[in-house]
Amino acid sequence: MWSIYVAVPSALIVGLALLAGFWLLLGSGPVRSRAFSRAQRALDQGDWQGALTTAVSLQNTRLPPIWQEKLRNLNGEARQAATDAALKDKQYEAALEHSLKAASVLGGPEADARARVVDAMLAEARRQFAGGADGTDAVLELTARIETLQTPCPEAVFWRALCYYRRGEIDQTLAALTTAFEQAGKQAIDPAFYIGAVLHRVGRSQEALRYLGEANRIDAGCPFVTWQMGVALVAANGDSGLALRALQRALGSRGLPLWSPTPQRAWVEAFPEGRSYIRRLASKHPFVCPVLGGDLGAILREGQFALAQAHYRQGAFQEAADLFHKLLQETAPTPALLRGVGLSLARQQRYDQAYKHLRAALEQEQPKDPFTAAYLALCGAMGRPTQPEDKPKNVAWAVRLLSKYVQTGNAEWAGVMSTVHAEARMLLPSLPAEDQTQLCDVLAAVASVNAQAAAAYHQLAATHPDAVKPIHAWLYVRAATLHDFRGEHDLNLFALAFREAAPAREYFAQQKWDFDDAEYTYLKRSADANPGRFPEPLGADYPAKGEEFLLARSHSEEAAGRKDAALECMEVLLRLAPPSLTGHDRLACLHYHRGDMDRAAALLAGWHRLNPVDPWPVIRQAIIEQQRGNALARAEAIDQALGLTQGRQRAAVAFLGARLAIKEGFSREKAVQDAAPDPEALAHAVKLLQECLSHDPNNLDALWCLAAVRSATGDREGLAAQAYGMDRPEVKDARFHYLGAVCCLAARDYSKALELGERAAISDAALTAESHYVMAWAHVHLNNDDAARQSLQKAAAAVNSPSAPYAKALLGRQAFDRAAYDEAIRCWNQIDPARRAEFKLDEPLRQTVLLAGLTAFEKGRYELAAERIREAGRLGLRDWRLGPLLTLALVKAGQRLLFDASIKGVK
Repeated sequence: MWSIYVAVPSALIVGLALLAGFWLLLGSGPVRSRAFSRAQRALDQGDWQGALTTAVSLQNTRLPPIWQEKLRNLNGEARQAATDAALKDKQYEAALEHSLKAASVLGGPEADARARVVDAMLAEARRQFAGGADGTDAVLELTARIETLQTPCPEAVFWRALCYYRRGEIDQTLAALTTAFEQAGKQAIDPAFYIGAVLHRVGRSQEALRYLGEANRIDAGCPFVTWQMGVALVAANGDSGLALRALQRALGSRGLPLWSPTPQRAWVEAFPEGRSYIRRLASKHPFVCPVLGGDLGAILREGQFALAQAHYRQGAFQEAADLFHKLLQETAPTPALLRGVGLSLARQQRYDQAYKHLRAALEQEQPKDPFTAAYLALCGAMGRPTQPEDKPKNVAWAVRLLSKYVQTGNAEWAGVMSTVHAEARMLLPSLPAEDQTQLCDVLAAVASVNAQAAAAYHQLAATHPDAVKPIHAWLYVRAATLHDFRGEHDLNLFALAFREAAPAREYFAQQKWDFDDAEYTYLKRSADANPGRFPEPLGADYPAKGEEFLLARSHSEEAAGRKDAALECMEVLLRLAPPSLTGHDRLACLHYHRGDMDRAAALLAGWHRLNPVDPWPVIRQAIIEQQRGNALARAEAIDQALGLTQGRQRAAVAFLGARLAIKEGFSREKAVQDAAPDPEALAHAVKLLQECLSHDPNNLDALWCLAAVRSATGDREGLAAQAYGMDRPEVKDARFHYLGAVCCLAARDYSKALELGERAAISDAALTAESHYVMAWAHVHLNNDDAARQSLQKAAAAVNSPSAPYAKALLGRQAFDRAAYDEAIRCWNQIDPARRAEFKLDEPLRQTVLLAGLTAFEKGRYELAAERIREAGRLGLRDWRLGPLLTLALVKAGQRLLFDASIKGVK
């Protein structure tokens, strides 16, 4: 039994073991696991095809999720291995196919999968490009394949562009670089930089600067960019200051020279990291730039040459010469270097040193540079020869050399040629007409009007007058005007220019020059050389125009504050046209304003001799005699002018004479303090004013002036007689109404005086105080004390009014009459002490102060009484009663204080 129990379980165990063995051998799970393991081993051994086949064969949608994930990963890894293998074999299309499928299986970004292949292709393109020109075709083929796989790809286009440059295909190079620039934007500096570099090398430097500016915006710290920008600026004749700063930065200690010990590192470290295709290549392979070359020293020397040129253009000739000399020591003496040294030395007037460099440069140059020849000629002419007698020969040689290389329209060339010919004019007896005409034409082409140019035009006119062209004369005229250049044949050139003035004026307008200045210079010089008439070349009808021109110019100069120039214009006019009455008048006026009365009087006398019936010179003579202080001569001149005039003109002359007499009459008040007006002068003024009114009865100014003089002289009868004609409401002049009120006051027509005074006060605020003072007197005469007091208060309140002190004095008198002694004291105290003494109010003021004190004592105001008594003493009152009165007032005040204190104590 026991054996049965043992055998049955054993059989079951063996059966189960056999079943397990068969399952492990033939079951789907173990078979799948073994196949997966074999696939992994195959993948590790590089058999990506076997691994991929196994992964594909094992895939079943009914598999558990964990197995689906394992097989998907196996598939992706196999695809990635296939990508690596294809890239290694440069089968980039197959690599891209596997990479994209791997990304699809593994769920990765398709862009990353594509970029992996493209990056590998670009790396290969960079490697092949670094290999030199032999790899050009391969790079072109590879970049074309890259663009079939990814578009756009700016780096591929960039390398293709440089391949075109290697082939010398400039148009294709620029087109490809432009495409790369547009595709890359600000992501890479290389396209913009290389467009600029290529454009510069094909002579399009101005256009290159735009792209170099874009490169500079991408990375302002790249020394290659600043170097190329500076070089291009110099080549394009751009801003030399900007070029100087760019080159100094690029060639400084932190610029390109930093990599002189390791030039290859410059292509890596000088370009921005992550934004440069060149840097990517140079980081892995040696790089020789197809555009700039591989010699960093040559690049530095090119920059130093441009820097020297920038210094030269900035006028720093010594710095330029030093740089050129340094380059000569480092490299072969090229014509450009020799020329640079020579020009820099020549501009420093180191002609002998410059000569040998410029001569060597000219001998080597093909074709010859005209400016090299020009400065060589300059050095030959200006240098110091070993034998002094060789100097004229050298100058003649310089002139001949210049004639071979003439450049018209260039100011620098014209300046050099002018300097050489200036030396020739001093050393050589004469030059052929051809040489002189050639010089003048060169100068005319640049509108040269300096002193040397003027000498050249003049020399041609002196030696070969028939060869002088109108433009030569125009330019001479301009130069003579600017620099006051004068020559023996000066007027001949002016005559040629002004004989046909219309084209000359048009030329001056084109150059934005003032033709009137030239015309004035011509007139001034003609006045010196040929006085008594205007220049004949200006035409028979010019004298009237010339007089008008000189008068207008004189007024313009005077308005601009140039009084000497204004006077000179009139001197020129009188030298050219001595009978000019207007000229005499204007010149006399100018001398009068300068204070030269003698010269002004002489001119007026000359005017009077030319036209004895004209009253104006005599009238002006009267004004001058007034300024001289010669009253008798002034009166005689006025009488003479009156004899030459009639009607209203005679009235005007009489009024002028009256005003001058009034001024003379009152001038003594200013000269001598407290002096009364000159009665004789004022009497003469009255006579002249009456003469004026006899010919012009409605001359308002004469009327009020006559009233003013009569008021000043105290002629009450005359004022009263004039009152009737002074009531004219339509008149706007407040002075007329004010003096009308004075006349009415004298005529005792007080109501009319009030009316006219009010009219004057309303018309002009400046006469308000004076008008109220006159009105106050009218109120006084009408016994209207309150109205008089109000008018006097208004007059007294005015500041700086002549009537204010009188009004205060009269207010004090009114207050005294009312027994308002304190008010009277206040009014009189407000008057200036000097005027108060003049009014003889000091003693009345002292007595009034004492009277106010006595009145206060009488009213029991003992303290105020004591104060007034003291004030009277301070004002100078000498009265023996002051002491006792003061003592009594103080005792009374003290008694009151004691009494008041005792009363308070009792309470």
